[in-house]
Amino acid sequence: MMALDELLIYGDGNPSTAVDKWKRTGNKVIGYWCSYIPTEIIHASGALPYRVRGSGATGTDKADHDMSTVCNCSFPRAILDLAYRGMYDFLDGIIGMNECDHGRRAFELWVERLHPPYHHFVYVPRTRKQISVDEYVLELEKLKLSLEKYLRVEITSDSLRQAVGLCNENRALLKKVQELFKKDHPPLTGTQRHRIINASVSIPPKELNQLLHALLEEVKHSDGQRDYKARIMIVGWVGDDTLLHRVIEELDGLVVMDNCCFGARAFWDPIDFDPENPLPSLARSYLARTSCPRMFATFGERYGMLQEAVTDYRVDGIIRTRLQFCDLHGVDNVHLHRRKEQMGAPMSAPLVLDYIGQDESRVRTRIEAFIEQLQQ
Repeated sequence: MMALDELLIYGDGNPSTAVDKWKRTGNKVIGYWCSYIPTEIIHASGALPYRVRGSGATGTDKADHDMSTVCNCSFPRAILDLAYRGMYDFLDGIIGMNECDHGRRAFELWVERLHPPYHHFVYVPRTRKQISVDEYVLELEKLKLSLEKYLRVEITSDSLRQAVGLCNENRALLKKVQELFKKDHPPLTGTQRHRIINASVSIPPKELNQLLHALLEEVKHSDGQRDYKARIMIVGWVGDDTLLHRVIEELDGLVVMDNCCFGARAFWDPIDFDPENPLPSLARSYLARTSCPRMFATFGERYGMLQEAVTDYRVDGIIRTRLQFCDLHGVDNVHLHRRKEQMGAPMSAPLVLDYIGQDESRVRTRIEAFIEQLQQ
């Protein structure tokens, strides 16, 4: 099987088929909610970090009893519904954090209703001030001690160093995959890239590195994508759902870049690890990474990344998107609207999505109209 095919299979599965292989060896799998939770600590404990996703959910009726549909984001509701239905029973524990109110409450309900064998909550500060870094170091120390107690292991500075090395290689290779889209005729589609990123949060880091190395070799002599009308960047939040990418590319667009959580922001910045101060260096790196709207006073940084990407990836148009009831990205959309004339490429009106029960016809009409506008 080609590396691309294997990555796509891993990315589409929830759980990933890699989980079965991992658990057959007697190893643990620890779920985590958000990319601000350092997976290096989980990996250094000997467990597989597995980012929980809503993929596979066909409804949220079980979760809706606890999280109303009229004010709660459908992504954490989908995850919680899968958990209620036993789809996450393969996890040996779950780690949550204060990413947003919706995600935090879904984690709390998971713990209250399902009583997982292990659970831990990490408070992640929302600023980069030194006092915030110091607080985050304490939180990471609590996480480390909690995992050590549950798994009966010692997480050493050396095991953290090795885990950081593997995960930084993941990031560097994913960035090389991303840079393929600077070409006139990229060897992958944006949909394939998104599915690869989904795979990257659900398989062992060492296996991911092997597959990404093989993938980069496979595509060296590819003819690439030629039949497209516009190079598109997605800005906002789409999660692990590939619908938006797929619709854009079925309508002759090509998604060449994004700034999404299940996207470029996930791998953009390496960890600057100090073996003499392992947890402080992890805390600083995670808070300093290319930010999510959950972080205070960081819009200018995200905007700068987008402006640079418009030039580097020769973006023809930008599609703004967020999930229904997402206040964080809703505020970001307001800031983007105010600066749209300076962005360097035409920008769509906000496209509000729903993770479950997506109205694909509406999305298709909006995307088709936007791509037609770009051609005029």
